[in-house]
Amino acid sequence: MLLRRLAEAHGLVHGDWEVEAAEDGGLFTAPIILVTLRGSARELRAALDLGTRAYVELGDDEELPAGLLAGLTGQLLLHLSLSTITSFSLDMAPQFCAALLARGWLDAQRRADAEICVHEAVSNAIVHGNLDIHQGPSADVGAFDSFFRAVQDRLADRAHANRRVTVEAVAGPEELCIRISDQGRGHSGLAPTSIDRLEAKSGRGLRIMDELADRVSFSDAGRTVNLYFRR
Repeated sequence: MLLRRLAEAHGLVHGDWEVEAAEDGGLFTAPIILVTLRGSARELRAALDLGTRAYVELGDDEELPAGLLAGLTGQLLLHLSLSTITSFSLDMAPQFCAALLARGWLDAQRRADAEICVHEAVSNAIVHGNLDIHQGPSADVGAFDSFFRAVQDRLADRAHANRRVTVEAVAGPEELCIRISDQGRGHSGLAPTSIDRLEAKSGRGLRIMDELADRVSFSDAGRTVNLYFRR
């Protein structure tokens, strides 16, 4: 009933969706926007395979992300919006990049580069952004154990676990932009636009992105990383 009320509030058509039917070939298309109460790897894969344009985990706010409906009209756009705890439990990068390849937005020769970049950016968004943990793991056993405990403690806290990770792709005629956003603190007093100007959340991951993407920039005070790949 909650999803039905949400659909009606936004002028959307509410339809039945079952993962089993999608996986067994009983469905031929997915909803343009698939809203779920709890995201899962199976459901995400089935939805992307059938061409959904937005996969949104509802969360506690009972609202679609601001501007989503407008963004889905007139653009080649793919949008994923999941809670931090769900994002932590599944590997979005391979599924997301497979969907971009299937839609013809990503060159097959760049898929591996894009997948690594998305994985690094999502990891940063989860750990350094939404969980607000700025000391990464190291080879030292004690430091790694401390990092792991900090991650588990933050994931057990609803205020951190329910923050949203958004992964979005917009395909232009010559360039694909993949945006990964978190709801962390960002970088107070700083409006970074490039790797060199950003106070590193995780130096290794950012350097990898800079090496593999054609261009990298930051927006929303460092809460969004924009990865560009030529088409």
